[in-house]
Amino acid sequence: MTDTHASAAHRILFETDHLHQDLRKRSVRGAAVTISSQAARLLLQVGGMALLARLLLPEDFGVYGKTIALTGFITTIQTGGLSLATVQQAQINHGQVSTLFWLNALLGLTAAALVAALSPAMAWFYKDPRVLAIGLAMAGVVLISSLGVQHRALLQRQMRFMQKVSGDLLALLSGFVAAVIAASMGAGYWSFVIQQYTMALVTLVMLYGFCRWVPGLPRRRSGVRPMVKLGANQSASSILNFANRNVDNVLIGRYISDAALGFYTLAYRLLLLPIQQINAPLSSVMLPALSRLQHQPKRFCRFYYRALGAIVFVGMPIVCFLWVDARSVIQIALGPKWLPTVPLFQALGVAAFIGTFNIAGNWVYTSLGRTDRRLFWQGIATPVTLAAFFIGLPWGAFGIAVSFSATRVLLVVPSLHNAYRGTPVDLWTTAKTLARPAATSIGVAAILWGLQHTMTEWPVRWVFLDALIYGGLYLGAWLANASGRAHVRDLMSVLEELRSRKR
Repeated sequence: MTDTHASAAHRILFETDHLHQDLRKRSVRGAAVTISSQAARLLLQVGGMALLARLLLPEDFGVYGKTIALTGFITTIQTGGLSLATVQQAQINHGQVSTLFWLNALLGLTAAALVAALSPAMAWFYKDPRVLAIGLAMAGVVLISSLGVQHRALLQRQMRFMQKVSGDLLALLSGFVAAVIAASMGAGYWSFVIQQYTMALVTLVMLYGFCRWVPGLPRRRSGVRPMVKLGANQSASSILNFANRNVDNVLIGRYISDAALGFYTLAYRLLLLPIQQINAPLSSVMLPALSRLQHQPKRFCRFYYRALGAIVFVGMPIVCFLWVDARSVIQIALGPKWLPTVPLFQALGVAAFIGTFNIAGNWVYTSLGRTDRRLFWQGIATPVTLAAFFIGLPWGAFGIAVSFSATRVLLVVPSLHNAYRGTPVDLWTTAKTLARPAATSIGVAAILWGLQHTMTEWPVRWVFLDALIYGGLYLGAWLANASGRAHVRDLMSVLEELRSRKR
């Protein structure tokens, strides 16, 4: 199919002029759809995690986690960063996206072959034959996932968030159901492999159902070279970022134990879970919106800081509350056998707190097409983080958790400075946007901690009362003066707009 003969239904997938007419409305509605859907996603993930934590052993989580920590370095190349090119480019056509689709398929096949070929080496490294079997099995998931990259990117480019999130939710539910059934039948760590295959297949079917685009044959002179370069920078950055986030798992799995890694990975997942439910969907909305505004600096800034204020208003208090009530949350969510997770959970708390706004730097890199600058920063941050992991290793998983949080503190300001240099946004305005949510969240957490320590006994079941106390004090602090009330009114106006706007 050529661009000339491409159907009008296909052309609309590539054009974005119609989005400019009501970009703010679409962005606000998209944010609402994606964030509200995260409530269901959060329930599914917490519920699925709680069930699997009771059906499986920490060692099961550990052996799967250490395998994925190594295969992930390879699987990050399956997208090649090419979805970013489809979303970010102001103009794109059928021929270009078709070429990118086949490039993604080739990358997926290559990544799958590498995972299978290197599985024996991974098993040798860990001295664990189970890693060989898991690695070989996961190669198929890599290939399946690569076939939906461009369809997902087209949905995101057109800001069709309702379809995107409904497909994700169905895939997540299907994956957890399959994993829980497998675990209850004694499948052990294979439950995670079954979960990944189920999610990959359901996701692919849903993407093809929602995005009825059929790729043509690849072309040599389709004009994708700049897009491939943009994607290559993004992909290289993703590999380095993956190292930042997963070498700790490799070290714990290799030099400590599977059980320790099980505790560590679940602490990390449970702590970051609510933050991911905010940052990931909002990023999927902000990226296409900011990309459309890359040549309008004033509107870019307004969009950027409004979104940043929203994510920290919600994210920072969640992290602080989880830090204070870590023991109760883990005992209720995962069960008593997971209580060794508590100190790891709290040690990672600082990293999670910074993670509530660290994503904002990526918005700038990606929407302005400055993935080269992101790659430059990852080249600096990754060695620092890896060195910290090795420094913390003698103190076990706890030492690595503390080291990770310490590097987040050390690198946060230089990271944002690198992202903002030469752009419409700046560090000072960002600091002002973050200051009040941070101070309020930490202050209320200190009050709750003090209340708990005035009592001789504070039962685990009081965690729900703790949440009410924390939420009430946090909102009360915002409503106590005019500027705080104005900020809350602005957030409420967004919600009101969502109810009143028509598509």
